[in-house]
Amino acid sequence: MRRIAGLLLTAAALLGVAATAVADDGAPWHPDGVKDGIQVETRPVPGSSFEELRLSLTSTVSVQRLCEELFPKVLPTPLPRPYKRREVLRETPTERWTYEQISVPLFSDRDYVVHAKLEIPGSTGRCALSFTAEADPSRPPVSGYVRIPALRGRWDIFPMADGKLSIQYRLYSEPGGGMPAFMTRGSQRSTAIEFMKTTLAHAAAP
Repeated sequence: MRRIAGLLLTAAALLGVAATAVADDGAPWHPDGVKDGIQVETRPVPGSSFEELRLSLTSTVSVQRLCEELFPKVLPTPLPRPYKRREVLRETPTERWTYEQISVPLFSDRDYVVHAKLEIPGSTGRCALSFTAEADPSRPPVSGYVRIPALRGRWDIFPMADGKLSIQYRLYSEPGGGMPAFMTRGSQRSTAIEFMKTTLAHAAAP
């Protein structure tokens, strides 16, 4: 089950220590340690046993490159694991709706429709991207797949006075299929950290 939570988190993301806080009207965040320079925080979500994650760090990576990594003009091919299918349903220069199926070893595969929105493009010197799972009548639940019931998050990237970037990644997800939160917490945390590191490494590559 921990493996499932990690795969779901990775798939959602394919869709920072911050000097300035991003505006937020939710519950207070609670420190949950630092891993490889990434500050981890969590907070409860009303009505849910799952927590929301916030990862923060600073970097010298290019705003434009990182923003393009998060919202590429064309989805990468071939499909990386754990994707079985990624289909663009519709898109504009700043928004994209995709139907995605992911493979989950030993358990039922998952699917969902995710809406990604580039709220602030990297060309402005900042970048903000949000994503959320949505119901779409063109993609009803499929036999053999568990529909992910909840998924949302965002990236906020902005320059600081010392020339570095403040990068913040927030994520909330529920894997569905009756998986309890206490069995997925560690996997969600570690997978989010690894995804953030991989994303930054790709953006910094020549």
